[in-house]
Amino acid sequence: MKLTTKEKNKNIPVSVTLENRMNYGIMIGTSDKLVGVLLNTGEYVDVPEYYVKRISRKPKFTVT
Repeated sequence: MKLTTKEKNKNIPVSVTLENRMNYGIMIGTSDKLVGVLLNTGEYVDVPEYYVKRISRKPKFTVT
């Protein structure tokens, strides 16, 4: 999973499967098939790219 030039300097939400649990966070960067993820718990992890899955953001709706 490589970052394209369009995706650099953007928050990319991902899910990470660790110890049979799904964790969620923001992808920080990639290097040599490793992905750096800042988890929602505040922890930073480097994981192999096959543990990481991009998730789409839900659009924000305004209430009027």
